[in-house]
Amino acid sequence: MATKNQRTSMTQWRFIALAFLAETCIIYASVLVKTLEISPIMVGFYRVFLALPFFLYLARQEISSIAKKDLFLILFAGVLFGLDLAFFNFALHHTSVANVNLFGSLVCFVLVPIGIFFFHEKVNPRFFIGALVAIIGIGFLLSGGQDSQTASIFGDFLAVMSMVCYACFLAVIHGLRKTYSASLLMFFASIGSSCTLLIIALLGGQVQIPRSYSDISTILLVVLLGQVVGQGFFSYIMGKIQTQVASLILLLSPIIAGILGFVCLGEKLGMLEIFGIGVILLGVYLAKDKD
Repeated sequence: MATKNQRTSMTQWRFIALAFLAETCIIYASVLVKTLEISPIMVGFYRVFLALPFFLYLARQEISSIAKKDLFLILFAGVLFGLDLAFFNFALHHTSVANVNLFGSLVCFVLVPIGIFFFHEKVNPRFFIGALVAIIGIGFLLSGGQDSQTASIFGDFLAVMSMVCYACFLAVIHGLRKTYSASLLMFFASIGSSCTLLIIALLGGQVQIPRSYSDISTILLVVLLGQVVGQGFFSYIMGKIQTQVASLILLLSPIIAGILGFVCLGEKLGMLEIFGIGVILLGVYLAKDKD
């Protein structure tokens, strides 16, 4: 008969397994985005717009309790998330899946300065060591990408812009997460994201409706895997496992992305790029504040 500690350990391992599954779903959704023929802006729009009914169902009992001031703040966060998706999806067409997800893992290097200047948070000296190591790694990665067939400096720049927008999105909703559920925040943020992406598509003349069975089924998979299962599971799991474990799982995302990019798209990384990715991941690990 299993003891209480054994049951707790087994439960933790189940949550960790679910976290890996969620992260893999999110990354596989980014692989699918790269295979679509329609505009990256519209792919982002469909991803958040079609997920609205799911988040509405989960948050239906809380909607009337939200304050107007907070509502506008969440909608603004949605605008930032929409810009994040726009840059992210465009980056996927100009660089490798591994690089896009790698730069996404650098979000802590934007969040920490925001925390220092706006929330007066203290920073561990390890952060500056990690930042220096990560910058060196980025130099190796960009040097290797110049001769790569799948990566480009322009695509990496778009990935960095995506990461900055996502970090700002997280900073805006940081305080709100203590008051409102993740499903409520995602519902209103998705409204802001949908409006932002649709306006960009209209201004750029990129409004497209998928007509082929292949495009429709792929978009539905992106919505299901990227937004509902991936983001939904991860939001739930983050409160169930240790922050340090969650951080290590996120550090594995570029490795998972590299494997999926190679298997599904035939994307190959050079030795210098792989070395650069390793150095960057070391920098991110060093920058993480240990409990």
